[in-house]
Amino acid sequence: MTVTATATTDTPARLPGRDEFCSAMAHLATGVAVITTAGPDGPVGCTANAVLSLSTEPPSLLVSLASAGRTVAHARDHGAFAVNILSWRQRELMGRFARLPGPERFQGVDFRIEEGCPVLEGTAAAVVCRLDQAPTALDHTLLIGRALWTREDPAARALVLYQRGQHAVSG
Repeated sequence: MTVTATATTDTPARLPGRDEFCSAMAHLATGVAVITTAGPDGPVGCTANAVLSLSTEPPSLLVSLASAGRTVAHARDHGAFAVNILSWRQRELMGRFARLPGPERFQGVDFRIEEGCPVLEGTAAAVVCRLDQAPTALDHTLLIGRALWTREDPAARALVLYQRGQHAVSG
């Protein structure tokens, strides 16, 4: 393997702009989930693609959400949240939960309550978590949760984002 070193100078490099950064990150394939929780006026949720398995002992995961969003505040208040991993056939939900006003997001969407959280029907998988920690990192909040309940559909084709397009993944 050949390693090429670049020289450093006293002049700081130009930092990438938002568009350049997003273009580079589009090369990282990522799953799409809808994070849901209970609010005082009904279910609350938003689209997320920054979700990862944090630990298997105990089973835990991490979700990164914009701190200013309603879902973060309600998840903190409720003490629990669900990660609904979207299937290919649910690809329209990605935009719905990202763009529509909060009260309209659940209109016509089938869900049921598990462990006190709304869980969307028809997902590739779902995990309901008890909120353990919610530290702030820059303009996001990291919801760290311990798994209480899971469900999966082995036949579902998961929805994945890659190069700013939607794709289906099957096992």
